[in-house]
Amino acid sequence: MNNTPTPPSSWLGKAWYEMGLVFSILTDLSFRRFITPRLVRLLYLLSLVGAGLSAFAWMLSGFTTGVMYGCFTFVTGPVAFFIYMLGARVVLEFLLAVFRIAEGMERLIDQGKR
Repeated sequence: MNNTPTPPSSWLGKAWYEMGLVFSILTDLSFRRFITPRLVRLLYLLSLVGAGLSAFAWMLSGFTTGVMYGCFTFVTGPVAFFIYMLGARVVLEFLLAVFRIAEGMERLIDQGKR
Protein backbone atom coordinates (compact mmCIF):
# COMPACT_ATOMS: atom_id res chain seq x y z
CA MET A 1 0.00 0.00 0.00
CA ASN A 2 1.36 3.44 -0.99
CA ASN A 3 1.31 6.01 1.83
CA THR A 4 2.07 8.97 -0.44
CA PRO A 5 -0.75 11.53 -0.22
CA THR A 6 -2.36 12.65 -3.46
CA PRO A 7 -1.80 16.29 -4.41
CA PRO A 8 -4.80 18.66 -4.25
CA SER A 9 -6.59 19.71 -7.43
CA SER A 10 -6.34 23.52 -7.10
CA TRP A 11 -3.18 25.29 -8.28
CA LEU A 12 -2.64 26.87 -4.87
CA GLY A 13 -3.04 23.50 -3.17
CA LYS A 14 -0.61 21.93 -5.63
CA ALA A 15 1.93 24.68 -5.00
CA TRP A 16 1.58 24.28 -1.23
CA TYR A 17 1.89 20.48 -1.55
CA GLU A 18 5.01 20.86 -3.69
CA MET A 19 6.56 23.27 -1.17
CA GLY A 20 5.91 20.71 1.58
CA LEU A 21 7.71 18.04 -0.45
CA VAL A 22 10.65 20.36 -1.12
CA PHE A 23 10.86 21.22 2.58
CA SER A 24 10.81 17.53 3.51
CA ILE A 25 13.65 16.88 1.05
CA LEU A 26 15.60 19.86 2.43
CA THR A 27 15.38 18.43 5.94
CA ASP A 28 16.45 14.95 4.81
CA LEU A 29 19.87 14.75 6.45
CA SER A 30 20.63 11.35 4.93
CA PHE A 31 20.59 12.86 1.40
CA ARG A 32 18.60 9.91 0.07
CA ARG A 33 16.37 12.07 -2.12
CA PHE A 34 17.40 14.72 -4.65
CA ILE A 35 15.89 18.20 -4.67
CA THR A 36 17.06 19.30 -8.12
CA PRO A 37 14.53 17.20 -10.10
CA ARG A 38 11.74 18.88 -8.12
CA LEU A 39 13.12 22.37 -8.75
CA VAL A 40 14.08 22.02 -12.41
CA ARG A 41 10.81 23.57 -13.67
CA LEU A 42 11.20 26.53 -11.35
CA LEU A 43 14.85 26.99 -12.34
CA TYR A 44 13.89 26.94 -16.03
CA LEU A 45 11.09 29.43 -15.49
CA LEU A 46 13.38 31.78 -13.57
CA SER A 47 16.05 31.54 -16.28
CA LEU A 48 13.45 32.32 -18.97
CA VAL A 49 12.19 35.34 -17.05
CA GLY A 50 15.76 36.56 -16.55
CA ALA A 51 16.60 36.02 -20.22
CA GLY A 52 13.44 37.79 -21.32
CA LEU A 53 14.10 40.80 -19.10
CA SER A 54 17.73 40.93 -20.25
CA ALA A 55 16.78 40.75 -23.93
CA PHE A 56 14.13 43.43 -23.45
CA ALA A 57 16.59 45.71 -21.62
CA TRP A 58 19.18 45.06 -24.36
CA MET A 59 16.71 46.02 -27.07
CA LEU A 60 15.62 49.21 -25.30
CA SER A 61 19.14 50.28 -24.34
CA GLY A 62 20.22 50.19 -27.96
CA PHE A 63 17.87 53.01 -28.87
CA THR A 64 19.46 55.29 -26.27
CA THR A 65 22.72 55.10 -28.25
CA GLY A 66 21.28 55.68 -31.70
CA VAL A 67 18.69 54.56 -34.21
CA MET A 68 20.96 52.21 -36.13
CA TYR A 69 22.31 50.57 -33.00
CA GLY A 70 18.72 50.38 -31.72
CA CYS A 71 17.69 48.51 -34.88
CA PHE A 72 20.66 46.17 -34.39
CA THR A 73 19.71 45.41 -30.77
CA PHE A 74 16.05 45.07 -31.78
CA VAL A 75 17.04 42.24 -34.14
CA THR A 76 19.70 40.60 -31.97
CA GLY A 77 17.68 40.72 -28.72
CA PRO A 78 15.26 37.91 -29.70
CA VAL A 79 18.13 35.91 -31.20
CA ALA A 80 20.09 36.18 -27.95
CA PHE A 81 16.96 35.22 -26.00
CA PHE A 82 16.49 32.12 -28.16
CA ILE A 83 20.14 31.08 -27.79
CA TYR A 84 20.03 31.57 -24.02
CA MET A 85 16.71 29.69 -23.78
CA LEU A 86 18.18 26.80 -25.76
CA GLY A 87 21.34 26.74 -23.64
CA ALA A 88 19.41 26.84 -20.36
CA ARG A 89 17.18 24.00 -21.53
CA VAL A 90 20.12 21.82 -22.58
CA VAL A 91 21.99 22.40 -19.30
CA LEU A 92 18.91 21.64 -17.19
CA GLU A 93 18.06 18.55 -19.23
CA PHE A 94 21.63 17.32 -18.81
CA LEU A 95 21.42 17.89 -15.07
CA LEU A 96 18.09 16.06 -14.92
CA ALA A 97 19.53 13.16 -16.94
CA VAL A 98 22.42 12.83 -14.48
CA PHE A 99 20.00 12.70 -11.56
CA ARG A 100 17.80 10.13 -13.32
CA ILE A 101 20.87 7.98 -13.99
CA ALA A 102 21.79 8.19 -10.31
CA GLU A 103 18.27 7.20 -9.26
CA GLY A 104 18.27 4.32 -11.76
CA MET A 105 21.62 3.10 -10.48
CA GLU A 106 20.30 3.22 -6.92
CA ARG A 107 17.33 1.08 -7.94
CA LEU A 108 19.63 -1.43 -9.66
CA ILE A 109 21.82 -1.62 -6.55
CA ASP A 110 18.75 -2.18 -4.38
CA GLN A 111 17.53 -4.96 -6.70
CA GLY A 112 20.96 -6.61 -6.55
CA LYS A 113 20.85 -6.69 -2.74
CA ARG A 114 17.66 -8.75 -2.69
